[in-house]
Amino acid sequence: MYIQYSMPLVFSEGDFTSAGDVRASAVLHDFQEIAKAHATAAGLGFDVLMERNLIWVITKSRFRVLGELRPGTEYTLLTFPRRTGSLIYDRDFYVLSKAGERLILGTSQWCVVNFLTRHVEQTDVDFKGEYTPELAIPEGIDRIRPRDLVPAGKHTVTEADLDENDHTNNCRYADMALRCLGAESARELTMNFASETRLHDEIELFTAPGGVAAGKHNGNLVFAAKIN
Repeated sequence: MYIQYSMPLVFSEGDFTSAGDVRASAVLHDFQEIAKAHATAAGLGFDVLMERNLIWVITKSRFRVLGELRPGTEYTLLTFPRRTGSLIYDRDFYVLSKAGERLILGTSQWCVVNFLTRHVEQTDVDFKGEYTPELAIPEGIDRIRPRDLVPAGKHTVTEADLDENDHTNNCRYADMALRCLGAESARELTMNFASETRLHDEIELFTAPGGVAAGKHNGNLVFAAKIN
């Protein structure tokens, strides 16, 4: 039996745009929530890792919407972790209908970081069991290299943007990216996360050719996003 974890999922009215499309930030939030729940259930959650000054950090994410979703309908959110190297942990996601139809596919890349030094560490952190060979999105997650940036506004980090580590929640970057690109939602979105921001930090926002958006703080790349 492959390592997996599932939970029921119900989208709220607020998770959808005025056009009836599921919001990218809602999808990414639910992916992060089940990843956190699975890690906790496996004894690798936030509190346990923090005893060793370690935390999980997501570096890349991608999702693809295949079917129609509705608020108030119960779906199944399913995740499979995949360890791909000594430092990198991949994790895939599926949103399934009651009939088992795959409505959303997702994949992400994670690493374990020392909370004090902010450096990636090679550790013995691992999920016990057999990893699935299946890939939710076989082509993986592109590395986005934003060029020819055009200024598209600024965002000052508020308390509402923060996660449990007191850094900007990665889901909020998806909202910023789509706003820059003049879109409410995306059927497919790739996110690269480069560095952290904190309360009151000012993020400079940019667009770039090819449906790309990016954010910088003090000249350093914070995130890059692409509507595929």
